[in-house]
Amino acid sequence: MKKPIPPVSEKTFSSFSDFINDVKLRNESGSVIGLNQREQIYRVNQFINQHNRLKKINIKVIDLNNHLLEDPEDINLPDQNQKEKIVYLIIGSDCLLEEKQSFLTFFNNLTKESTNLSLIFFFKRNLTYPWILKEISSYHYLFQNIFFYPAYKENDQKQFLLYLENKFKIHIPKEIKNTISKECGGEFWLIKETVRYLAKTKDVKGIFDHDEMSFRLQVLYNELEDKEKEAIKKIVKEEQFLTDEDVTVADYFKKMNFSFPILNKFIAKQIVKENSIALNKDKRIVINSVVVDSFFSKKERAALRYFLSQKQVVISRERIAAVVWSENDSYSDWALDQFIRRLRKKYKKIGLKEDLIKTVKNKGFFFNK
Repeated sequence: MKKPIPPVSEKTFSSFSDFINDVKLRNESGSVIGLNQREQIYRVNQFINQHNRLKKINIKVIDLNNHLLEDPEDINLPDQNQKEKIVYLIIGSDCLLEEKQSFLTFFNNLTKESTNLSLIFFFKRNLTYPWILKEISSYHYLFQNIFFYPAYKENDQKQFLLYLENKFKIHIPKEIKNTISKECGGEFWLIKETVRYLAKTKDVKGIFDHDEMSFRLQVLYNELEDKEKEAIKKIVKEEQFLTDEDVTVADYFKKMNFSFPILNKFIAKQIVKENSIALNKDKRIVINSVVVDSFFSKKERAALRYFLSQKQVVISRERIAAVVWSENDSYSDWALDQFIRRLRKKYKKIGLKEDLIKTVKNKGFFFNK
């Protein structure tokens, strides 16, 4: 019988498995960081199956997302007098930073009282961010050992695609596989959706542009912390000025191989949606219903109001010049081009795309509302 292909390479899984084993041998605790909730249960089950065969460790799983766990007393603990070592794999640990903070003290006391327990917490969020560390630094057991679980690299992406080919009984040409890996990066949830869609529809062109994929991208975006959203928007927009917090986030993303072009494109679209420019009922310029007239000069406001009042048609250079300069003013083509350039730069500063005004050669300008 042909041996089934595992979704994750042995090398990648071994580093994760070895971490847990090492922590257990030292009778310590620790945290796995960066493994999302959807995948935590898969890797935990894989670890349990491996060690059940070897009969190495007594493993228990606690899912903090379980609605039945309202208080620490709801956790069934083993007899504290037994000598057998037990490893608790605690998934959904992000709850400890939010609605279930009362469990932090419980686990802290447990590590002090029990010499036969090792606790391994699974977090999607990065505990080492300074703004999070500040709040939980006293709970030392979370930081005794830390394992960063980065997004999967090329070898694992290829293996996962091979695994999915067998699962969905489909053959994917090499060039399509390369495109999937390039766009989805090491996010298995996105890769799986492309293959599922391809197996279902045979539509190669639509594998990145369908409702199910949009839903997954929205979920990934929503899972980011607010500070991460702020940083990644700046990164996508290629802004030059980054705060210290932005740099911290960017460094973490790099460390975790968090680079998914398809998600960046989705975020770029979100930025456009979130920052929409229009005229209100009083003919004032607004961005997301916030009046921004004062951000623009008198001539810039006149041009913008005209662009916003027109349908999506090409507007001649002469017409825009007439709106910006009075009949008594003189202007040159160079002056008009410089005016439009300055206007585009201002767009970028307030989160709009520079190409909101497109130049149509030998015709004029097109305002892309």
